[in-house]
Amino acid sequence: MVDEGTFREDLFYRLNVVSIHVPPLRERAEDVAVLAKHFVKVTGERLALTDADISQEALALLEAYPWPGNVRELENAIERALVLSESNGRITALDLDGRFDRRPSSQDAEDEDLDLKSAIVALERRLIRKALDVCGGNRTRAAQALGISHRTLLYKLKEFGVG
Repeated sequence: MVDEGTFREDLFYRLNVVSIHVPPLRERAEDVAVLAKHFVKVTGERLALTDADISQEALALLEAYPWPGNVRELENAIERALVLSESNGRITALDLDGRFDRRPSSQDAEDEDLDLKSAIVALERRLIRKALDVCGGNRTRAAQALGISHRTLLYKLKEFGVG
């Protein structure tokens, strides 16, 4: 910038007391987990999530990502996942957005498909959250949209720890 004339040379030398080269996050995969846990803690406190945490599967996905936006992109991804978490502040692989490859191995997919109860619970939780979002948080309208009674919705909200 000094050579291009876009930055004053005297100011550059005044500010450039010590130069530190920090490689981009894509070259420091070992730092991703440490930074992710830090951002989970800080963001969890800011969002008043007492049990904010991140699963090992989610950490593995984060470590495999190239991070073109560096640390700020990681921080943003953590905040987004915490806000949208289906697990009350515990980030799982499913809470991460589409940037992250989370295709299970064929064996994992077979095992997961056989757990019908968990799949139904996850689907119910997702549909209830979506209905509440669409209805602006109005539980009566959300229950109507879902085709269930208001009482059933309240029971499900308590059961899932939603709302």
